[in-house]
Amino acid sequence: MRDLDTINGAAKSTRFMFTISLIIPLVMGFGAWALAIGAAPNQPLSDNFLAQFGLGVTTIAVIALPIPYIFHWNWETKYFGAAMLPLCSGSILGIYPILCIAQYSSLPAPARLAFVSFEGILIFRWCRRFVTTYNTVYCNKNLFHSLYAEEPSEVYYSQQADKKVIEKILKFEQVPHSSCFIISALIAFFATPFATQLSKFVGVPFIHIFLALLSTPLNLMFLGFATKGWLIFYLYPGKIKKITDKPIYVDISSKPPKF
Repeated sequence: MRDLDTINGAAKSTRFMFTISLIIPLVMGFGAWALAIGAAPNQPLSDNFLAQFGLGVTTIAVIALPIPYIFHWNWETKYFGAAMLPLCSGSILGIYPILCIAQYSSLPAPARLAFVSFEGILIFRWCRRFVTTYNTVYCNKNLFHSLYAEEPSEVYYSQQADKKVIEKILKFEQVPHSSCFIISALIAFFATPFATQLSKFVGVPFIHIFLALLSTPLNLMFLGFATKGWLIFYLYPGKIKKITDKPIYVDISSKPPKF
């Protein structure tokens, strides 16, 4: 078996990675609660389901903190992936303002529905790109076996091979183009001088409108990486485990094979 503690030394351990990653849902949960309360300040917490969900995210992050120390976590993909999936909560920064606008704004129902539907379609299409791309890799056995190398008693997922296949061979863009971030930022900042008028028109504080305009590329980025994490650390290892009955480990630094 490979000396993964040395090979993956830069990541320290899956326990350390998971602990650090919980900072994101911890902060985002409080942020979600604050946004929901700000959008409906007169609504009691018992009726504000968005605020309750935000507190729930924070609570889950706190409860999850000791889990990797109670159980024996090694370098298997299911443990490594557990540190990647909390990235999904980073999308709260942009999704929650949209949900608050949809739930609490004074806009007509069709406008709110169109706003949420547009965002949902963008997210679906972006995440679907990851599913399609990795399905292409899965169907090409040469590429797939370069990502998941089978050895006598275990299988290794190579992060460097993944990077080579996705970025160099398939030319797949995993992050929205920089122009998307620039355009979103410009729209948000150009809306700032009209903050009072926009807030009155929409019926929510301007911070919700500002974040909804600014953070769409961030939503795509976080949810795209979460989709990738689910595919490479859970879906495909599950298929491999079913066929080979071997554990699948993560190798983050070994040089990828030639292919």
